Amino acid sequence: MRTQRNPSSPFGRTLYLKRDEIDQMCEEALLDAKILPATPCAIQIDQFIESYFKCSLDFGTDLGADVMGFTFFSPNGAPTVVGVSPTLCDGDKVTNRRVRTTLAHEGGHCLLHPILFMPDIDNRSLFGTNVDVQNRRILCRKQDFESRRYDGRWWEVQANCAIGGFLLPKRLFRAACEKYLEQVGSLGLREIPAAKREMVSRELANVFDVNPKVAAIRLENLFPLSGQPEL
Repeated sequence: MRTQRNPSSPFGRTLYLKRDEIDQMCEEALLDAKILPATPCAIQIDQFIESYFKCSLDFGTDLGADVMGFTFFSPNGAPTVVGVSPTLCDGDKVTNRRVRTTLAHEGGHCLLHPILFMPDIDNRSLFGTNVDVQNRRILCRKQDFESRRYDGRWWEVQANCAIGGFLLPKRLFRAACEKYLEQVGSLGLREIPAAKREMVSRELANVFDVNPKVAAIRLENLFPLSGQPEL
């Protein structure tokens, strides 16, 4: 992790993190909280956030039709409240999984971004982003989860990476994928064939209790079709 001053950033700086750094940080946090299971299964993300960050969960506050989740920080940069829109809490399997995804995204902000809300940053209100530095909060909207195009909001890209890191930890995800890997070509490379990836994504979604799109994104990142799994 490194930071660099950036006057155009809402925080006055940019935080640089690689995907594997985020994966490692998420796994270490799950281990520290004694939440990481020994074998592939659903991560208790709500229990993790409450116990590891010592913050409250809020499922009743509606901050607007497009706000799916939010994180509030203390004056010292510690996360104090993680919230999910009550519109996501209607109890069916798809929306329950969206709640889990939203909690993992907000957990990413809690894990990666306290430094951005510490007292030495530029304390200013912002327009045109989902960050309010003056009130120490990040409001995460639907497009923050769904867009695959980079729009300059690196903090949302990092929080989205933490969804995989928390809900489909790298070590467990690789273990769950092992039975689907097939040898291709003459070099002994193993990958999950394109024709089977949709089926595999559905099965992995059930293992980790996430929606298939989340599993498919993790599969694309860790086992790209180019052949060699990401290191």
